[in-house]
Amino acid sequence: MNVHASAPGKLVLCGEYAVLLGAPALVAAVDRRVACTLEPRRRGGWRFVGKGFEQDVTLGKADVFQAPPSTTAGLVRLAIAENLAPEHLHVQVDSSACYLNGTKLGVGSSAATVVAVAGALGALVGESPSLRHLYDMHARMQGGGSGLDVAAAFTGGVIRFRNRQVARLRLPDGLGKAFVFAGGASRTADLVGRFQAWRAGRTPPALERLVAAAFEVADCTVNAETFVDALSEYADVLEHLDHSARIGIFGPCHRVARELARQHGVVYKPCGAGGGDTGVAIGSSEDALARFAQDAQCRGLTIVPMEIAADGLAVR
Repeated sequence: MNVHASAPGKLVLCGEYAVLLGAPALVAAVDRRVACTLEPRRRGGWRFVGKGFEQDVTLGKADVFQAPPSTTAGLVRLAIAENLAPEHLHVQVDSSACYLNGTKLGVGSSAATVVAVAGALGALVGESPSLRHLYDMHARMQGGGSGLDVAAAFTGGVIRFRNRQVARLRLPDGLGKAFVFAGGASRTADLVGRFQAWRAGRTPPALERLVAAAFEVADCTVNAETFVDALSEYADVLEHLDHSARIGIFGPCHRVARELARQHGVVYKPCGAGGGDTGVAIGSSEDALARFAQDAQCRGLTIVPMEIAADGLAVR
């Protein structure tokens, strides 16, 4: 019997970097999903085929359970016990929805891959993965991380994430969004490394302000205008921190988009570590967002069709 599982990508609406100091982050699952299909077979070992992240490799079962955790094969040994695994299996992972013209959009495809692969393997052997297990798998694959992208991929919708605790919430009614691809993939580890080097174990005033602003946004999710005002303050504080720390959160395309957003009375910020990847414009006026999107495209920015995904891990 074939097993199919999928998990959504994510975008951080607020709380990036502050979440590393225990502040809440608001994270939206998005409808750019990673799919994993398992097809048992009678011979041929384990074949791993990938789209998006391209791969085509065949391994014996023993080699699968020796593979490093940074590979799809390595995820297998993190997900299930060797004695439960079949001798032969075709594993297809499709993360192409998380790419644009061959470049990563920065929507957490690695976390979505972990959740989809673990969910499919769990269904195959009759053991559903826990969120705690998924956190550990992704941390071993990536070498660390807050876990917010795993939580969003597993849970779906919009979540309030703090210290690995997750609560689902609704964004205010009347809130519009436009997603902008900044044109290049960023390595989160590099940007977070610069942040940690700048911080050097301290909590500078700019970081204290960011933490306070993240709490403010997380507590303002009832009214659209109040939420937009709080998010605007958060984006200002994040930009100030970036200037102080020289991290590169607001890359060139993000700076262009942010200036256009100001002209149209909407809020724009990078999502997550920043640099390249994807940002979001948010406002309570659909007309203002439409004008922003039109001008952004005229300036060579890419508006990415994307919606919040209500569902997290789905297995059939």
